[in-house]
Amino acid sequence: MNKQVMSLKQRGIKAEYLGSAQTDPTVQTKAETGHFHLLFMTPEKACLIPISFWSKLLKVGISLFAVDEAHCISQWGHDFRVEYKQLDKLHDTLMDVPFVGLTATATEKVRIDIMNSLKMKDPYVAIGSFDRKNLFYGVKVINRGQSFVDELVKEISVFVANAGSTIIYCTTIKDVEQIFKALLEVGIEAGMYHGQMGSKAREKSHRLFITDELRVMVATVAFGMGIDKPDIRHVIHYGCPKSLECYYQESGRCGRDGIASACWLYFARSDFAKAEFYCGETQTENQRKAVMESLLAAQHYCLSTTCRRKLLLNHFGEIYSADKCGNCDNCTILKRERDMSKESYILMACIQACGGNWGLNMPIDVLRGSRSKKVLDALFDKLPLHGLGRDHSSNWWKALAYQLISSGYLMETVKDIYRTVSVSQKGKQYLSLARPDHQPPLVLPLTSEMIDEEEHESTSSKIGELKSLVTLEHEGFSEAEAQLYHMLLEERMKLARFSGTAPYAVCGDQTIKKIALIRPSTKARLANIDGVNQHLVMTHGNHLLQTIRHLSQKLNLSLDGEVGLQTISIRKPLTPAKFEAWKMWHEEDLSIQKIANYPGRSAPIKEQTVVEYLLEAVQEGFEIDWTRLCVEIGLTNEILLAIQGAISKVWLHRQVEAHQE
Repeated sequence: MNKQVMSLKQRGIKAEYLGSAQTDPTVQTKAETGHFHLLFMTPEKACLIPISFWSKLLKVGISLFAVDEAHCISQWGHDFRVEYKQLDKLHDTLMDVPFVGLTATATEKVRIDIMNSLKMKDPYVAIGSFDRKNLFYGVKVINRGQSFVDELVKEISVFVANAGSTIIYCTTIKDVEQIFKALLEVGIEAGMYHGQMGSKAREKSHRLFITDELRVMVATVAFGMGIDKPDIRHVIHYGCPKSLECYYQESGRCGRDGIASACWLYFARSDFAKAEFYCGETQTENQRKAVMESLLAAQHYCLSTTCRRKLLLNHFGEIYSADKCGNCDNCTILKRERDMSKESYILMACIQACGGNWGLNMPIDVLRGSRSKKVLDALFDKLPLHGLGRDHSSNWWKALAYQLISSGYLMETVKDIYRTVSVSQKGKQYLSLARPDHQPPLVLPLTSEMIDEEEHESTSSKIGELKSLVTLEHEGFSEAEAQLYHMLLEERMKLARFSGTAPYAVCGDQTIKKIALIRPSTKARLANIDGVNQHLVMTHGNHLLQTIRHLSQKLNLSLDGEVGLQTISIRKPLTPAKFEAWKMWHEEDLSIQKIANYPGRSAPIKEQTVVEYLLEAVQEGFEIDWTRLCVEIGLTNEILLAIQGAISKVWLHRQVEAHQE
């Protein structure tokens, strides 16, 4: 919370927070008098603070009660917290205050639970796109151990040299300490963050990472809730996360400024055997079921050979129409395929012969000719299939099984903390067409494990080749402009240290890129750059202009250059809801009122929302009939003339200011 407050203060917004870490005793009193625009509070504090506090806020004027990370309210969410569940009690005191729940990781089941828990009556539900187009997603199976850690450290050293920050998430404290130690041994300064560290040590690591004193953070998932550092270029997971919601949230801390960034997940098969550990933290059967479903979804993501982005979006209920996104490992790395009909036939037949009441271990043990006690007790050593698959390892068969699960030939079922695998209807249909001496073709992608084993290589322990991120040269920078960009980053670091804040709170990387390309000579031209706010101009404007002038002269670059928007911004596509609104208005000639109340909607939306959708479509290059739109929203000629007059005055004022400078 204090980092959020810090960023807001840098933008001239009165903000503060209340929680156990707050040491200023005057904050609560100031809040009661309406001193702050925004007040952050922990759910524990919100539930324990006296009712008189809220009564005083009501008198001075409280316009909104927002519950961030609202998935914590839901028992179906990935981070359920009892304190969040008690926030609904504030409804009785704040009766006329609007409540809003905000989260980036809510499935439909979680959204419904949030609405019920916060006692929302007929709420407006806004669902944005989950698609982060600038993020590359990649997954690689590994053999855990020091050799892999050494490979990982080599890659991290490349990241550090190219600027930007990296977070490495580990599932255990032991892994955190191992990777942290390996980084220090090669001279990479890194931070470490986990629950067994003292609060001061954690706070120091956090602060140094936020202020770019450290470029790498090795941490458990305890690190990062609410972090909004925009220039994190890599998020690496060392181990399979316990849910796709956790993974989406943690990987989502990458590339928040819209610049190309990469998310890699490295897993070992042993990661999938942690169900009992995670379920040990649950209190109810519903929570245990939710944990198991989440683990299965995360495992499916790790083992999938189809588009990662499509799988992630579908998990959150968003339809991704294309089969390939072009920005994940499965869409960019050429997959080897082969007819796996014979192997698939004997695996499915063995699972069916075992009754479909086991996990994968039993039928695979049978295929590999095991004579273990459980195989003998079940008399499975008498099956004709016993020993037919001994040419392949257990992991090879598991890799094939998960391909068949992904393709719908097998299905995995969870009961309590136990999993069983059975042949699906699609698989049964395949078996009915097959015979021991002939099977219909079944072409499947080969996973890295299968390829490694068949080619007798042991490369699966090595790190995958990480996707190269977009370079400055690709973005239209000359060599001199690239040098200026890096110099300005250093200057931003100095300003941040002087102000006692984080570099990104001064301004973002994208803004520094635009400044490096345009090289403004006056405050007016600096203020015109997208991402430069008035607070930055007033506080650091003179110093920045002097620095730009000096560095540009040193690099033989002219001032006041022009730059095309395509080189400095990433265009965001319309969400399905916005595109549908534009299509209904533009192509089907429906009125704004009819679109807002369209019978096919689960609930009406505001007419103002439809107007906003149409305007966003225009910003993204979609056609619009301005005359018709103006008539519908009541924008008369008189109002248009007044707007044009205001624009002319602002333009004239800026020209005079530029001339005076």
